[in-house]
Amino acid sequence: MQLVLFIVIVTFTPLSCEEISESGPDIYGEFKYLPQVCRENLKKQMAQRCSEHPFQPLLVEVLECKFRCGNELNNGRTKLTSGQYFDLKDGTPCGQSKICIGNK
Repeated sequence: MQLVLFIVIVTFTPLSCEEISESGPDIYGEFKYLPQVCRENLKKQMAQRCSEHPFQPLLVEVLECKFRCGNELNNGRTKLTSGQYFDLKDGTPCGQSKICIGNK
């Protein structure tokens, strides 16, 4: 009996670890070309802006000169996706040799 229990535990342990270690999608796209300090500062500012809204607290999408805060809920029957776009300020670096001007 103990051997069977041991085999079951050993069999399913790697599966649960693999599921936990999956990384999320890279939503930062063009920002990978920015210097690390600049990139981290932008990520922090966008996450801060998103955290100010109680119903859309997550940074879910980053485009060149805008980002979307939102939330995605799925209870198995209903999938709810909500979000709001925010523009980056003019002069903000947004990629390799690119800056935002007029949200473009």
